[in-house]
Amino acid sequence: MAKLLKISEAATMALHSMVLLAREPEKMLTTQEMAEEIRVSANHLAKVLQRLNKDGLVAATRGPKGGFNLGRAPESIN
Repeated sequence: MAKLLKISEAATMALHSMVLLAREPEKMLTTQEMAEEIRVSANHLAKVLQRLNKDGLVAATRGPKGGFNLGRAPESIN
């Protein structure tokens, strides 16, 4: 029987949020929108997104029309 890979809740949030951002590349998504979509804590997701931003995987824009989008082309992320 094959063993399943265990990944942390934060890693799961990171993967799910990046999939959401890749599905709508022209749209900025807020932390709250993504948290509601993937049914997680907005506060925990905000910490995960900060790390992804620091690593260049997502880009953050502040302000009333701000949010997140991918920091790179989806096909360049591996």
